[in-house]
Amino acid sequence: MKKFSYLFTLTAILFILLASACSSNNTTQGDQQSSKQDVSGQEEQELKTLALGTHGAGSLVNAMGSGIGTVLSKHLSAEVKVVATTGPTEWLPMLETKEMDLGVLNDWDAQMGRLGKSVYEQISQGKGFPCMLLTAGTPSLTGVVVSGDSNIKTGNDLKGKRFIVDYTGSPGITAQAEAALANFGLTRNDVKVLSMPSVNAGIQAITEGRADAAGSGSIGMGVISELDAKKGARFLSFDSSPDAVKRLQEKYYAKVVEVQPGPANIGVQEPTNLMSYSFYLAGRDDLPEQMAYDIVKILWDNNQELGTIHIKLEEWATEGFVSTLNTIPYHPGAIKFYKEKGVWTPEMDQRQVELLAEKQ
Repeated sequence: MKKFSYLFTLTAILFILLASACSSNNTTQGDQQSSKQDVSGQEEQELKTLALGTHGAGSLVNAMGSGIGTVLSKHLSAEVKVVATTGPTEWLPMLETKEMDLGVLNDWDAQMGRLGKSVYEQISQGKGFPCMLLTAGTPSLTGVVVSGDSNIKTGNDLKGKRFIVDYTGSPGITAQAEAALANFGLTRNDVKVLSMPSVNAGIQAITEGRADAAGSGSIGMGVISELDAKKGARFLSFDSSPDAVKRLQEKYYAKVVEVQPGPANIGVQEPTNLMSYSFYLAGRDDLPEQMAYDIVKILWDNNQELGTIHIKLEEWATEGFVSTLNTIPYHPGAIKFYKEKGVWTPEMDQRQVELLAEKQ
């Protein structure tokens, strides 16, 4: 009888331990499943809203980014919120923390920012930031701006003048100003160097008489129209000789093209040589492939809507989405779409390999 009681007690204890282990295992599995569901739900929630970084409010980049965001929000499963910042030095680091998902910037800032070079070396500790190309876009026509009543007629006339070289929000714009000086055969030592937080602030400084010339201004900027209405606006013409163009490109790689006067080209009073470079729509490296695909598809399929929002977005045309002159690699989701459209070539495959190899 005692032996039976002992066996019964031992069996009961084993049963309790087994039940406890099963319960613990089920709880662990349940916790893991719940955790996975929470992560999945969080990712889904994040993709309901995408943040798109631009330069400051009122800038051309902000206007184009706002137009792109409007079209995407209309057709995309996620809402796109445009965030005005001081420039890519502010929003590129936010790609890494996923506070930002997309951004509009020039090709120079995209390249330097991704590779962690120039001023981005210190900001990223040499690692660079995770950005990839979705579409190449509007070519920008940019140059040195002075007021219409200024006695500065040529680049040589800038000597000793208050010239805006440093743009704290965008090192790419600073590089453009330095390229302009190089084209004219000048250096920082030949002018009175001024610093401004943005391109818009630089043009406003000319309007208010606090600066004589801005190292960068682009056709289509509203602030140049304001300058023109008050004082007149004029772009200085770059030297198109091979040596002068080479000096410019050593500071900032851009083409030098002749621009004709016209209603849309405020500040161009006669045939004028300006620099031409591309703006990009970029996204973070780990943006889901399907989302990147959808973004590019929407901008392709609804391309005509962009031009109705801003005149410069008329030039954000599908034939320019894929560029062999790209300075950063394309996102895999974008490549998938371009291959389906038949516009991705073996040459682009080679270019992609080269650019990916720059950051390994």
